Amino acid sequence: MLEVLTGLLFTFLLLSLLGTTLNELIAAWRGWRGFYLDEGLKRLLEFKDNPAVYEKFKGNAFYRQLMQHKAPLRVSQAPAYLSGSNFTSILTNVLKDKGKTIEKAEDYLANLPEDSQLRKVLEQLKEEGHESLDAYKARIQSWFDDVMWQAGGWYKRHVQFVTLFVGLSIAGVLNADSFQIYRHLTTNATARQKLNILAEKFVQSNPTLPVTTAPFDSLTIREIKNKVGQFIQGEDFKKTSNILGLGWKKEDLTVGFTDWVYRLFGWLVTAFAISLGAPFWFDILKKVVTIGSSGPAASNSGNAQVVINTGKETETKK
Repeated sequence: MLEVLTGLLFTFLLLSLLGTTLNELIAAWRGWRGFYLDEGLKRLLEFKDNPAVYEKFKGNAFYRQLMQHKAPLRVSQAPAYLSGSNFTSILTNVLKDKGKTIEKAEDYLANLPEDSQLRKVLEQLKEEGHESLDAYKARIQSWFDDVMWQAGGWYKRHVQFVTLFVGLSIAGVLNADSFQIYRHLTTNATARQKLNILAEKFVQSNPTLPVTTAPFDSLTIREIKNKVGQFIQGEDFKKTSNILGLGWKKEDLTVGFTDWVYRLFGWLVTAFAISLGAPFWFDILKKVVTIGSSGPAASNSGNAQVVINTGKETETKK
């Protein structure tokens, strides 16, 4: 049973890594990180209250150099990443008078309307009693980091939702039916053994989970296909696919209605497994492989002596 569990965990891990790869590539192609960074900037600069500051921030020459280029179906040209120091530098340039420098915290407020929400936030930060301009700028950076942490949460929830559809697509394209995979592993000892060897080798050669990150810039559809193809043609995935017989055969298309229903449920289970993420399966796989490699507890095979009291004399058996 442990071999079946190890095989399932390793399969879910590889499929989750494929899902992560697809998510990262799609996110780079669509510009989702930049989109949520832009939403964070709108929250910081109180876009709904006074869009002028936000628009001036976006028009800043430094910021424009960080922006990503246009691409088909891209939702935002905002940079995928903006550091706190760069945010503070751009905000300083946006709020100061032209040709002048900001010398004290009050200078950040001079050109903002009295009833501006952004002014109220900056006033609150100033009233915390920072002793120098540098300390005030550091507080602005931490304020930026806090809001961007929230924006990162928005991005993660969005990707988690998309992962379900990505996982279902992977399950359908590869015909990765969890129920069928389980049946195959329980009835095919050779497949179990081969998959266990691959799982143990993977865990031994990867102390930490391999991280897949896409470039921050946009990608074309062809580049996405190439990168996904490289993953599928990788040694671990290719061998696992062959062992489990993933993919479509002619007879798979001619099954009855009931079999299609079971297959669909199997795909949904696979999609849910992929949505849990590769780190989840990697951590469990490491623990299971460790248990399997330690083997059963060594039995006491030495010549133990048993003393039996018969009431007449004491017998000793070896």
